[in-house]
Amino acid sequence: MKIRIIPTILTDGLTVVKGESFNNWRTVGSAEATARLFASRDVDELLLLDVKARSRNSMIDKNLLGHFSSVLDVPFSVGGGINTLEDAKFCFRFGAEKVVLGTSAVKNPKLISEIADVFGNQAVIVSVDFESDLGSGVRIESGTGKAEIKSLEFIESLAVLGAGEILLQSIQRDGTLSGMDFSRISRISSLTTLPVIASGGAGCLDDFYQAVRSGASAVAAGAIFQFTQVTPKEVRAYLAEKDVLVRVV
Repeated sequence: MKIRIIPTILTDGLTVVKGESFNNWRTVGSAEATARLFASRDVDELLLLDVKARSRNSMIDKNLLGHFSSVLDVPFSVGGGINTLEDAKFCFRFGAEKVVLGTSAVKNPKLISEIADVFGNQAVIVSVDFESDLGSGVRIESGTGKAEIKSLEFIESLAVLGAGEILLQSIQRDGTLSGMDFSRISRISSLTTLPVIASGGAGCLDDFYQAVRSGASAVAAGAIFQFTQVTPKEVRAYLAEKDVLVRVV
């Protein structure tokens, strides 16, 4: 299986935002322009998450999805306020390959199965947002709330429910460029049969390698690709030098 490198684009509608630890959001550009930039960089796939959709009591903006599908010729996944099967169908109609469920998957686990039954397990990514303690309740509402179900218990249930992948997001390391939480990536990767997309804190090329060594099947990152000179292609080349199987052009 080839390891994927996935740039993450966070939005609050049509505007790209960036924060630290799921907080202190600031505008950094246009979502459409950012999508065009990454489309020109030969990425494996893209991850588009609307971090404000739930607070607006809406799902990810249809105009944004239209922009993405018009400029991208690579697979992209979308998340943000997807609460129903109809919401998921809407995203797929606009070109998304996968949907990302976070709060909705915790509050209504049957939604995972409903979407998987129609579109296949591979179309459903479940985001697990965690702080330092995986034994505490899984975080919801963009990290502002905590569910009763424990993170580990929730993760163990996902394969049975029909999820295809887990997006494992470290809240504390998000946007910090301070290094990834390798110990917890390793723990979760050994706990589940599902592919794990590690996210949060990648600050150098070796962080991607260490995440893969810890069991990640893919690494998602935002800040390093937006605020440094590192590109996804450089990451793939670095991993290839370390004998990691990646897509090389």
